[in-house]
Amino acid sequence: MVIKNERVELEMKIMKYRAFLRQMALDPETEARIQELIADLESQLRSIDE
Repeated sequence: MVIKNERVELEMKIMKYRAFLRQMALDPETEARIQELIADLESQLRSIDE
């Protein structure tokens, strides 16, 4: 059950950051940092699935 909760939390964070990127006009550096954060969260999500 803990893994399922962690998975849901990661998915929600990813959705939140993607929505933020779509809604905001960001400078390239900030956008790149958020993309890296999303990639890290997706990596954590994949490691849960393994």
